[in-house]
Amino acid sequence: MKAGVRKTMKTLALVLLGFVVILGQAAAQVNIQPQAPPGLGEKIEMFLGWVYWLAIVLCIAGVIVGAVMIWTGRDHGRQVLIGSLVALAILATLNQLLEALGI
Repeated sequence: MKAGVRKTMKTLALVLLGFVVILGQAAAQVNIQPQAPPGLGEKIEMFLGWVYWLAIVLCIAGVIVGAVMIWTGRDHGRQVLIGSLVALAILATLNQLLEALGI
C-alpha cells in the first residue's frame, strides 16, 4: 500500500473509533425497557408455551425410541436415548437457566 492510502485508512479508523465511543457513552445514558406490541405478547407467550410442550413430548418420544432401538439391537439406540435424556434435562431446568442468565 502507498503511504498516503495507509495514512488515510488510519485516520478513518480513528474517526470511526471515536464515533463508536461517543455512541457507546450516549447509549449508556439511555434506559430502554423492552415491551411487546399491544396484543402480541400474549400470543407469543402462548406460541412459545406450545413449542416448549412439543419439545418435551418429542424428548419423551426420543427416550422411548432410543430404548426400543437398544432393545432391538440397533447401533444408534444409545445415542438417541442419551441425546433425548440430555435434551429433556435441559428443558426441565430451562426456567432456572433463564433466571440465572437474567433473561
